[in-house]
Amino acid sequence: MKNWKITATGLLAVSILAAGLACPIPAGAAAVNQKLTVNTEYKEGAVVPASQTEAVRLAAREKALSQYYITSGRKLEKAVAMLEGLSPQKTGLDASKPYFYRMDKSLSGNYFQHVKAFTPDMETLAGEYFIAKDNSCVFRRFPENGNFEMLEGSTEKLLKKVEIYRASGIIPLKGNGKVLVRVPGNLPYDLTLTSLTENIATITEENGQLIINGNARGYADVLAEVEIGGYVKTEKLRFAVMDSQDIAAYEAQRVYVPVYVGWDWGWGWGWDRPHHHPGPPPRGPRPGGGPRPGGGHHGPRK
Repeated sequence: MKNWKITATGLLAVSILAAGLACPIPAGAAAVNQKLTVNTEYKEGAVVPASQTEAVRLAAREKALSQYYITSGRKLEKAVAMLEGLSPQKTGLDASKPYFYRMDKSLSGNYFQHVKAFTPDMETLAGEYFIAKDNSCVFRRFPENGNFEMLEGSTEKLLKKVEIYRASGIIPLKGNGKVLVRVPGNLPYDLTLTSLTENIATITEENGQLIINGNARGYADVLAEVEIGGYVKTEKLRFAVMDSQDIAAYEAQRVYVPVYVGWDWGWGWGWDRPHHHPGPPPRGPRPGGGPRPGGGHHGPRK
């Protein structure tokens, strides 16, 4: 059997692997962002001295951002403390300079805290980071090219959150199928596919994507491996390679047979519908013989 491997868009560089991260909050962490607009509050229609307009402008911008981002509070302070605890060579942040930090209110992929650091005027991005909610890893994203670098931690827990699934459970005969991967934070990954039933389906690469080719009618088992930062998650996915008659019969049973009829399917197409099992197929051989969705095997047909 042959393995086919591709790397998703982006470059993943690993700096340090550790069991986990524990970064205490320094005494000054509570002042995150506060020093930028201290003693200044934006009020609609307020009249202020001209010397305070820049501070008021910053306060107005911060107030607007707070509707969509976390710009203060314990959660942001902990995230900033973790970043400040890392080497400036890794984060790209100058410890002697102030930054305005903001965090997305929603977790990215339900796993990462997405934090951005800006210059005090809030106009120039100084750094973009993804911090695992369990503190197991920290990534830096480089906006200029979309590359990622792991600054600290381990991807073992991250891989448990990765989803590997079929674009469709059915591959038309002489057609193509795909495996899709969902990674929290849209981090890059390496995908390797191996056909375990090469008489039914084979793997090829086309335009940078791995394609599953349906060569003969039947089941095709494909081993999918996703690698991020030195850890690999593996899933075995089952596809059904069908000809046009198989697909027509399958669709007819899905549409026209009541879903409350609890019969199993003879050839096993029911695996693609885990919650409802349509009724049995009509009795008697298919024209041309061969396996059919929901039926038995009535002689070979190529």
